[in-house]
Amino acid sequence: MSNRPLCLTCAPAFALDEPGIDEVATLIWLPHLDQGALGRCVTALHVAAKAAGHTVYDQGLSGEALSAKRAFEALLSCRLGALEKIGTDRPSLYRSALKSLSRNPFPEAHETGLRILMRGTWFPDNPRRYLDAAQEWAVSR
Repeated sequence: MSNRPLCLTCAPAFALDEPGIDEVATLIWLPHLDQGALGRCVTALHVAAKAAGHTVYDQGLSGEALSAKRAFEALLSCRLGALEKIGTDRPSLYRSALKSLSRNPFPEAHETGLRILMRGTWFPDNPRRYLDAAQEWAVSR
């Protein structure tokens, strides 16, 4: 991999074995959208909510924040597909299983439809890092 830093939305896809990954991200089944496009979409949703002073988890939203919440919830509902296909939506369990299995019979996640959905939090060392970044992105848009 190059020495360029990853965006905060994409980083969890490369950090499946980090402590706290299950609070930061979830597995979803979304074969028609690649991980990069999903990352850009999710960033836009979190930023739209933050631009209105909210998160996608807040209640009583309107306008762009409500639209962002609904779109995020639609993506989050794709967890059911991951549960159906591989039996979990937890990145940590998926990573543990992959480490213990032979790599040859399993296609890469991008070939199957498994994706990593950023929940909008960060790892235990700095849980507000993602929301703070989303706030900065919202101000600069």
